[in-house]
Amino acid sequence: MAASENARIQRLINSAEDFVQKGERQKALTELHKVLDIDSGNKAVKKRISEIEREVAAMRNFRKTRDSRTHKTGKSVSSGDFVEECIARSEEAFRQGDEVRALQELERARRHDPDNKLVKRKIITVRRQIKTDNLYDLALARLYESDPVAAVKNARAIFAVWPGAPVLSDLLDKLEAYTPAEVLPGEEEEVEDLEYADLEDADLEDITEDEDVPAEEVSDKPETSPEDAAIISIRGKISRNNLVGALEEARTAGKTYPGNVTLKELLNKLEKLSGKKTTGKAAVAPVVKTGRSEKQPKKKPVALIAAILIVLVLVVVFVVIKPFNKVPQEDTTQQAAVFQPYAVTYSVSGVDDFSVTVDGEAVSTLPDGSFVVEGSAEGARTVEVRSSGYETFREDVVFESGEEAALSITLDSLGTNTVQVVMQASGSDSGTGVTWLVDGAEVENTVSLLTGMHVFQAVLEGYNSVPESILVDYSQEPLQISLALLSQEESQVILALAGDIPGSAVFTIDGDRVGSGVRRISEVLPFGTHTLRVDVENYETWSRSITLDAGGYSATVSPVEIVTTGRLLIAPEPWADVSVDGVSVGQTPMAPIELEEGSHTVQLTNPDYEDQTSTVTITAGEDTSVRYTAAAAQEEQPEVIVEEQPVMPPFPISQVGPEVPGLASDMGDVHGYVTLDVLVGVDGSVKSVTVVNDELGLGCGAAARAAVSQWVFNPATQGGVPVELTTQVQVRFDVE
Repeated sequence: MAASENARIQRLINSAEDFVQKGERQKALTELHKVLDIDSGNKAVKKRISEIEREVAAMRNFRKTRDSRTHKTGKSVSSGDFVEECIARSEEAFRQGDEVRALQELERARRHDPDNKLVKRKIITVRRQIKTDNLYDLALARLYESDPVAAVKNARAIFAVWPGAPVLSDLLDKLEAYTPAEVLPGEEEEVEDLEYADLEDADLEDITEDEDVPAEEVSDKPETSPEDAAIISIRGKISRNNLVGALEEARTAGKTYPGNVTLKELLNKLEKLSGKKTTGKAAVAPVVKTGRSEKQPKKKPVALIAAILIVLVLVVVFVVIKPFNKVPQEDTTQQAAVFQPYAVTYSVSGVDDFSVTVDGEAVSTLPDGSFVVEGSAEGARTVEVRSSGYETFREDVVFESGEEAALSITLDSLGTNTVQVVMQASGSDSGTGVTWLVDGAEVENTVSLLTGMHVFQAVLEGYNSVPESILVDYSQEPLQISLALLSQEESQVILALAGDIPGSAVFTIDGDRVGSGVRRISEVLPFGTHTLRVDVENYETWSRSITLDAGGYSATVSPVEIVTTGRLLIAPEPWADVSVDGVSVGQTPMAPIELEEGSHTVQLTNPDYEDQTSTVTITAGEDTSVRYTAAAAQEEQPEVIVEEQPVMPPFPISQVGPEVPGLASDMGDVHGYVTLDVLVGVDGSVKSVTVVNDELGLGCGAAARAAVSQWVFNPATQGGVPVELTTQVQVRFDVE
């Protein structure tokens, strides 16, 4: 791409950011779309457009729906009417599949009428539905990824949240179809010996238990409705093993109250037990007394079928899952007086790219993707695992003396769990009159949200405020969020570490430390010029100079990791076995070798030449070249004709680094090589340069050719005489 186009792209990006700071986001989007007209593949610009569009949509949604969610001046609205409106909006959102919005509306209703049983019951239902649906989707994804172990683990989680979840039966069917259970020798007899009464207890456990209603709801019960009375009566018959009576009453009640979810669940369970819905097997009629005999057989076909299913689930749970979640048995023997060092190995399933910190310090992963937590003293250790698109795993662990174990961690995808978020306003004398916005919708200051990225804002007449995009990435209950209310001459600076940067940072503004050991800061500052700085261990310092106005400033900080290694390049001819610091690393020709900066001993051996040992000094981020120049081994053989002598290829003795193209700098995250053929003259000068392979594009090939054209080589030789020869070189680009 031409330099003029690069300059124009940068001007458009700068103009867009100016519009964002002024609050004119539509104009900013127009500027960024102009960039895409020039460079349609610009990932950084596409990401920025997505961020701005999310903020615009949130504010548009707020303006559209605010009137319908607030009491207008002069309009008399009773608390009961308001609760009914919230319930109606919740039901509409639930029908449209927006379960989070449905939950928000119900929580608003509960705050207006804390004792409303209907609202509490609906909140439980919606929360349970959100959790089980998300776990079901995650289980299917794991099953499609050929990971039935993780799918079964999610099935167990669904059962723990809601044993009667409609999706659980479907998920178990899919698991059974995917991994048919093998009946081990002797299990046939065990299945047949199961008592029918025991089977009833196992199958009916989930349909006889009450909903998870808070304890305060149990006392002071209002008068029982006909629907609730029918449910109580059906459950009473189930507890007395009167399945026939319970089934008949459930059918009658289901016809009378077709919209009752609990009745539908009870009827579905009872019909399954009676054999009416047994897929792929003959239907088994309910057990009834006849005139011929009142004695019931002890074993029934339905019992055998259900028992087989139970054995299947138990085999999967205890044979497949238990080894992955095995907790080391407590050592009951007397501990030694001296605390022995421990080493616990963790593996992270389902995630390839993640970062780990222990007590805030980064931990390296092993080649197999695992990591080890080591220590020699007692006390709790905080283990934290982060991965883009997943909830952060955080756990405080106390390891035992001498413990050596292998544990597994599973990260939940963002959006799997809900988090209670409590919003507070800073900059105002009180929270009275503050309007709280989440993703553009007005909510109370305490709200349940799915994990993920959300836009928060506090609005109060007479104050400025800036929407804040905050990643809610772990289930900490409750999560405290402070939102700033600003004076007319103040604005807000928000800085946060990118999700894949491990650990915490030190944040400095205008030379004053404003945050240490944290991942995010939000500071209220007066209008004007400010200098921002972020320091992360093992990363280069991130700094910016900004001009702060009413639009505020926010940035996700992704500092560049400090490079501590350089590359060793070994000439391919003549071939050689290579050892570095006494360790064999392979045979030439070979790829560049990454080495820590400092001195290293390199040994090259070839049976036709004398061994060559040399000391090289590696500089971080730079390439160091070595060639095999030892004399040929002394052998009794005919004199070698000059024309048959090997040609010693040229190698660079003076290198010029390439300039980073503007487009590559704008794109960022560009890493790789450009391969070039170089014709080297007898005097070591470069005669011509040809790009052989440019896997990066973005102008990197031209930049590499311009740089190599300035190199100086030790010329190729044949029999000690310089000759003109074409050699191949690689130029690496690392653009963050």
